[in-house]
Amino acid sequence: MKSRHRKGDAGFFLLELLVLAGILMASVSALAVYHQSAALERENMLRVAAIYLAKQELAELAALSREGRLAPGAYGWLGEEAPVREGVEFAVEAEVRVAEGPDGWRADVVVSWPGHTGGGTASLQLEREWYEHETTG
Repeated sequence: MKSRHRKGDAGFFLLELLVLAGILMASVSALAVYHQSAALERENMLRVAAIYLAKQELAELAALSREGRLAPGAYGWLGEEAPVREGVEFAVEAEVRVAEGPDGWRADVVVSWPGHTGGGTASLQLEREWYEHETTG
């Protein structure tokens, strides 16, 4: 009779192991999803920071234009603070050209930063065209 009792225990032990393995696999997959979500959230924060820096660079270029100090060519970062956000250093470069029409400017701003997926570099480009009009009065 004891041998029959042990067979039942062995089956119960196997069932416990299968349930435990299932719980462990579910936990590992949930952790992987959380890790992926955190990485995507960080990339999104960096993309938002890059958009902010590009818009700030465009505003600085427009200010130079209003002051009459803008010339066609390449520009680096024009902001007062270093372009570091979330502990990541961004590279900001602008190319300014004369647009068609009187007093028109066109600027392409490229912001790049070290990417976290694949170890490459991520970048984003914004462009803007504007015209300065003299006011009388």
